[in-house]
Amino acid sequence: MNHIEMIPVEQLQQHPENPRQDLGDLTELADSIKKNGVMQNLTVVPSEFEKDRFLVVIGNRRMEAAKQAGLAEVPCVVSFMDHKTQISTMLMENMQRADLTVYEQAQGFQMMMDLGFTEKEIGEKTGFSEKTVKDRLKLTKFNQKNFSEAVAKGATLMDLLEISKLKSKNDQNEVMKEAGTNNFRHKLLAKLSEQKYAEGCEKLAKIAKELGLKELPENANVYGGGQYTWTDCKASSSDSEDKIRRALKKGMRENEGENLFYRFSRQWNDDAALMSVLRENRKKDAAELSDEEKAQKEYDRARQKKLREVKKLWAEAYQLRTDFIRNYTVTNGTGMTTIGKLIAKYAMSQQNAWNHKLPENQHWKEKYIREALGMKQEEYEEKKSLWDEAEEKGIPMIRLTIAWINGGGIFDADSPEIGRYHYYDGRYSTDNSGMITERYNFLREIGYVMSDMESQLMDGSHPVYGEAKA
Repeated sequence: MNHIEMIPVEQLQQHPENPRQDLGDLTELADSIKKNGVMQNLTVVPSEFEKDRFLVVIGNRRMEAAKQAGLAEVPCVVSFMDHKTQISTMLMENMQRADLTVYEQAQGFQMMMDLGFTEKEIGEKTGFSEKTVKDRLKLTKFNQKNFSEAVAKGATLMDLLEISKLKSKNDQNEVMKEAGTNNFRHKLLAKLSEQKYAEGCEKLAKIAKELGLKELPENANVYGGGQYTWTDCKASSSDSEDKIRRALKKGMRENEGENLFYRFSRQWNDDAALMSVLRENRKKDAAELSDEEKAQKEYDRARQKKLREVKKLWAEAYQLRTDFIRNYTVTNGTGMTTIGKLIAKYAMSQQNAWNHKLPENQHWKEKYIREALGMKQEEYEEKKSLWDEAEEKGIPMIRLTIAWINGGGIFDADSPEIGRYHYYDGRYSTDNSGMITERYNFLREIGYVMSDMESQLMDGSHPVYGEAKA
């Protein structure tokens, strides 16, 4: 039976499995105890390993503060609860504390899992939703040192939950190192994009191999009349397996008798993998090629590779801008009054060389607004207005307004994803500087922070630029 007794503080010690490792500043509590004594009993259990020693299950802060206050003994409830009950009691006592770190909370949930509790039971005992428990448990998979450093540098819980979507530990650690810098969102979104693309390639390759298609060699020349010719057969990893299989079978029937190969590419501004099918041409002996032909083939290969690299980075820049719009709130940016002033400023400014008049600049594209808000692309016939749909989904008006501006409400409607590069070989070009510059100017005025990559792409200093070289 539990009983209360005064126990000397030197016989008490913190429970080694207490999820609350950092007890915080005890000065105020020590002062209170010095004046009024310990107002609430501690709960302790006898130590299994040392005689006349007790482990504090509830009241570790009070114990340490009592020591600071100079008390010789404190009132304790001596309990004989088993190990599992000790752990769950400490966890439930500490889990709702405001100063408990997210990582300590996550470790506490994991300890309860290790003791045999289910996620649902943990939620019921601690008062958290089952989803919260699941989300916190994901955080225990992180490298603790990198996790702590990321939090110290400003990583939020939402940031960490997004990082937990990365399957590679190396990718997780790489992203966490960027916490608190301008490059954090870029690194995170780029890694998530790479992961989704790799998963898409794996999905497509599995079906292609089942059907007997072979992967095209990495160094194969598919440009400038090379050894392979593109067919009309394509498949996207965003489609169902049945649809992919039907598309590939149809392409194989249309090219029956040909030696067929598949090759992956990325869809513009999309993480999905695109599979194209090519047929092999007659092999032309290298001796038959003139030096000029050889040089042209090598140049074409290098040019296309450079262009792909540049387009990929500009696609990442577009993704960063849409990510900012998609998550925009008044707390992290500018209010509606300022947004209204900016609309007027940019709409009536003579800076828009391609269009100086507001009435003529209303050809906005719903496609880009949907992309910015993370809404599904739909057929435009017989559906709700974009406004009604956004309102129904609870999208804030300020977010919808910014998406409209970016999608052509003020700026050029046809190319919000435009970049400063030459579309032939990826060289740095300022031909489209006005369109992209004004978009960035507007976003920065409402709180957007450019990553280092974006700044370098804009001023031409990024190493990806340059002449294509064989």
